[in-house]
Amino acid sequence: MDNPAYVAELKNDFGTKKQNDNTELDSHTFDEALELTQVGRFHYVLTLICGFCFMAVMAETMGVGMIMPLIKCDLTATQTEQGLLASAGFFGIVLSSHMMGFLADTWGRVRTLRYSLVLAATATIISAFSVNTWMLIAFRFLNGFFISGCQACVFSLCGEFHSNRTRVRYVTLLAIFLPFALMFMPAMALVILPLQIDFVLLGIKFASWRLFFAVNMLISFAGLIGLSILPETPKYLLVHGSHDASLAVLRRIYAMNTGDKPENFPVKSIVLQTGGADLSNIHGVKDALKMIWSQTTPLFYKERVLQTFNICFSLFSIYGISQGLFMWFPTILNELIRKSDQDLKVCTIIGNMDVTTAKTVNSCTELLDYFMFEVLIMIGAVFTVVFIIFAYTIDIVGKSNLLMIWLVVACVCAAIMHWISEFAAIVIVLTLLMSVGNCGGIIGTIAIEFYPAQINAMGMCFAMMIGRLGSVAGGNIIGTFLFTHCNILLWGVVALIAVLIALAAVLPDKKRERVASDLTVTK
Repeated sequence: MDNPAYVAELKNDFGTKKQNDNTELDSHTFDEALELTQVGRFHYVLTLICGFCFMAVMAETMGVGMIMPLIKCDLTATQTEQGLLASAGFFGIVLSSHMMGFLADTWGRVRTLRYSLVLAATATIISAFSVNTWMLIAFRFLNGFFISGCQACVFSLCGEFHSNRTRVRYVTLLAIFLPFALMFMPAMALVILPLQIDFVLLGIKFASWRLFFAVNMLISFAGLIGLSILPETPKYLLVHGSHDASLAVLRRIYAMNTGDKPENFPVKSIVLQTGGADLSNIHGVKDALKMIWSQTTPLFYKERVLQTFNICFSLFSIYGISQGLFMWFPTILNELIRKSDQDLKVCTIIGNMDVTTAKTVNSCTELLDYFMFEVLIMIGAVFTVVFIIFAYTIDIVGKSNLLMIWLVVACVCAAIMHWISEFAAIVIVLTLLMSVGNCGGIIGTIAIEFYPAQINAMGMCFAMMIGRLGSVAGGNIIGTFLFTHCNILLWGVVALIAVLIALAAVLPDKKRERVASDLTVTK
């Protein structure tokens, strides 16, 4: 059961006499204490570290789409294998997200992220040496399985270092690293993919797309280096009964932000109800399953069940549309560039695409028109500006209002895709349609404030698990119907986004709950 008691640090004067017996130690709520640390250098470093972790997820799961034509040529991958390869990482995320959320809530946010990045980077190294398509699919799946620790835990990590006053802004600002990834990957592709690499390493002909995998992994290493200097979140420590450790972290943040001495931090006592589960309570498989169940069931309490389903369905649909399209976007963009002088409508171009594995060129690197990477970099730059604007206006406009505005824009773009034929217009409209995935970040900030601290990471990971399941479904469904029933698919997207607009109007745009008996810990 929860222990809804005050966790307070008692002031002792070792070897000295109290000079004022009437002096009482003021207690602060956790949010008050966190706000007194102010916002400064620590939070800027935190944002950068969390951003690298978020970029790693994007680079590892979406980077494969940029080199799909080369993989298709080099490993003679069929259309079915390409669809499986594009969604393998997302499928791995789906299967492990629940476990990662459980580990983050019981083992610690930072520790879970560290192991996640190490194992994901290992899978990437091995996948770069794949001898056939199925080996590549298997290790991209394992990469997704491990990298899922970053895709939702990073939002809880960032949010729990911020007070209510700044949390929404900085969690939203994390989304800016999505366009950073969108600029980093094509920039590396422009440098690496045209290289005529012709040497054998470990018995494998090392093509340029294999080197692209290795370079993408550098983002994971950057995140891992940052996590090595980052403490566990004070909220996690306090919820798990480590009051002194939590206060020490807050003092460290205060000193780093203000330049003052840690002992001058004005907070000496924190009031917070405890109730977090801990892995030390596990003594067998049965205990583990009970604890996972106790962490999951609060998501579906009657006061939350409808909103949990709303959040999950919205993320499933949003990521299904955006990342399902993005998996095939480099291939589509490559074809649009080739036929940009023919004044054809987008569905006509897509419907006549050759998705077979036949090699019609002497070198696989000749399959790509590298202008598409320049286009992707420009798209990323525009998105960066948009994200910065949204991060500093979300508190003014409101999360739900901003979400609905973005969804309406995406809905209009999906509708007008049927009639446009100009290359620039197609790229702009298709990009805006894919940008509906950015709404996932807004829904993430809503979920962070909706779920209590004891189940926050579990709630985020469960919701993101459903979202990534949408990515898997979207990648395969869109890959199947886009090339055969393009117009029908786009009208289906219009209808689905219209439903999402209605659901966005009833999302829980409110502050995080603070419930004492939210969680029952099985002993």
